[in-house]
Amino acid sequence: MKSLKKYDLFSAQSITNWDEAIPLGNGKLGSLVYGDGGPLKLSVDRVDLWDERPHPCTANDNFTFKALTETVKKSNEENWQENSLPFRMRPKKAYPTKLTAGRIELNFVVKTQELISRLSLRNAVASVEIERGKAGKAELFLSATKFIGVARVWGEYTLDLHIPNYFSDQELDGAGDCLQYPSAKIVKEKDFTYYIQSTLEDFSFGIVVLRKEREEYSELYYTIATNKDDGDFIDAAKKELESAAALGYEFLKQEHIAWWRRYWSKSEISIGEELLEKTYYRSYYLFASCSRKGFYPMPLQGVWTADDDCPPPWRGDYHHDTNTQLSYQSFLKANRLEEGSCFIEYLWNLRDRFKRYAKEFYGVDGLLLPATSTLGGNPISGWTQYSCSPTMTIWAAQSFDEYWLYTGDEKFLRTRAYPFFKEVGEAVFGLLEEKEGKLYLPLSSSPEIFDDTLRAYLKPNSNFDLSLLIYLYKTLKNYSEILGKAGGRYAIILEKLDDIAVDGEGVVLLDKTQRLPESHRHFSHLMCMYPLHLLNYDTAAHKRIYENTLLHIEQLGTGWWVGFSFAMCAQLYAMAHNGNAAYEKLRAFAKGFVADNGFHLNGDFKNYGFSQWHYRPFTLESSFGFCDALQEMLLQEHNGYIEVFPAIAEEWKEKASFRRLRSYNGVLVSAELAQGAVRKIVLESRKTTNVKILNNFDSDILYAIEKGKTSAIKAKKGEIFEITLPKGRVEILKQ
Repeated sequence: MKSLKKYDLFSAQSITNWDEAIPLGNGKLGSLVYGDGGPLKLSVDRVDLWDERPHPCTANDNFTFKALTETVKKSNEENWQENSLPFRMRPKKAYPTKLTAGRIELNFVVKTQELISRLSLRNAVASVEIERGKAGKAELFLSATKFIGVARVWGEYTLDLHIPNYFSDQELDGAGDCLQYPSAKIVKEKDFTYYIQSTLEDFSFGIVVLRKEREEYSELYYTIATNKDDGDFIDAAKKELESAAALGYEFLKQEHIAWWRRYWSKSEISIGEELLEKTYYRSYYLFASCSRKGFYPMPLQGVWTADDDCPPPWRGDYHHDTNTQLSYQSFLKANRLEEGSCFIEYLWNLRDRFKRYAKEFYGVDGLLLPATSTLGGNPISGWTQYSCSPTMTIWAAQSFDEYWLYTGDEKFLRTRAYPFFKEVGEAVFGLLEEKEGKLYLPLSSSPEIFDDTLRAYLKPNSNFDLSLLIYLYKTLKNYSEILGKAGGRYAIILEKLDDIAVDGEGVVLLDKTQRLPESHRHFSHLMCMYPLHLLNYDTAAHKRIYENTLLHIEQLGTGWWVGFSFAMCAQLYAMAHNGNAAYEKLRAFAKGFVADNGFHLNGDFKNYGFSQWHYRPFTLESSFGFCDALQEMLLQEHNGYIEVFPAIAEEWKEKASFRRLRSYNGVLVSAELAQGAVRKIVLESRKTTNVKILNNFDSDILYAIEKGKTSAIKAKKGEIFEITLPKGRVEILKQ
């Protein structure tokens, strides 16, 4: 197993910003560890902690797609902002919003500005030392199996809780940032410290901490409890923490470490590039920390809501116009199914809510998501161009299709992917209008071009919407054929959709009338290239489109890009087999937009000149878009065959490898590259299956070794060969 020690987090100075803190998480709970010992701060968060009160605008009977369509038609640029107010959460309210529970504060007797912090990626255990351990130290982790926080603390300190100011501080209400909750009181009794926060709904929660004094140190066990867990939830939390303390710190730690070691064994990459490898492994540390089977998928900030006494940016919601899609775009190829499948489970479990939303907002049967939503799938309005866009649902639904492709699980196809796509297809078809034999949406956009202006509504169908429509009905047609169901209507719908709009120079357009006119953060108009694979880098005509479209992006420059722009552009370059350009975009992302703790801070906050945005709002999705782009440089199969190292950078050619990345139909692929040539490919499968492979060895004669038996493979370099892969392992070598 690859050593991750050199990628551990380390700070020789006190960390004072919450967004640079040591992050801990177990999929349900999250903590940020920072401060200087006066106090040492441990933020405490829980993924399902939400204020779900509907905003007055979304609860209004006029909050409908029909009303929005009429508003767009009667508006001009001068009155758009005023006319669209009913759809944009005005007046400002602090809800609905993701919540953080606050933090635990350890005030050490010795005050210092030097607090040394470490995090082991391999073990997910953090440690802090005050004055190099002389005045105090702590070791802590969020248990991977018990869903509690655990800490061992040396030194003299007092323990306090901090309740976020925006819960009840009326002085914040003028800015619309106060939730107007009753003030909570901190209770200290025996070994417990806790608070109970009541909300304005039938919902209460609180942090509960158990402190156990030992001979040389104390131990802390903590959690967030809510009345959704148990009627007497504080008492239940106390019992849970007492049970954990009875098991003991060392037992819980070893159980926790064992879980993380199993996680890291699932796959690995090695490219000999420290910056990119560090960003990759730190990103997958964050992924397992905030995404686990059986819990909710990560919203914008996962389990680390901003610890700054304010509501989180964008209310910490589920943004389905890039964020959730990027967040769950890379886990399948990384062979981390158990951690990533929670997004699919979430969408499936909320389908009844999405059916109601399709009827209530869009006025159609079937299933559609609010493009920005709460934990419970309720709408959080924003810019109407994306928050009220039906095609965002198709993009989210692609997660079902990808899961089917990467697992080959026919039961999943039959019982999950097909039914979900069918409901989406029905709803979207109910919105389409036929004009001169072609089908169009009433409103069309391309997130997030032209921001929140009337100009952002493009001529239907924008390439973004059109690509998703083609993908939706093409996928349904394919599913119908596989499952033996009637799919003729999908072929008819496809015939009534326009072709992707490309100009005479081979540049993919925003819509039929215009190119992307300026440097812009979002490449949504290029959905047809990636991730939908409607246009692949395969024929001469398609290669021309890729090259000229990317040239156009280069000409516009990166001035208005944010972090995810670099990751998304790297994905496109990987599709075009341009490893050098993909590499440079990933380096810019990792260097300029990622904090030392692995958090993506959205802007070029280190002022490298990559972008004119120098702010730092923390979101997670770009880190996993980065991982996806890097993996696509190492392994692709969307052209119908496995290709290893399809977009390798010059800097990696001396030596690169990957182990157990997942390809289609559940096949695990490992490969080694040395001195610019492929040395070995290893395929693993749990079932007998046929696979096609591109021969990019520097030899026309290959050998397959399976259970000690060797057989020759005749395929010239650059040709595609097919083998029957038995259950088990096959190694392919050159002569």
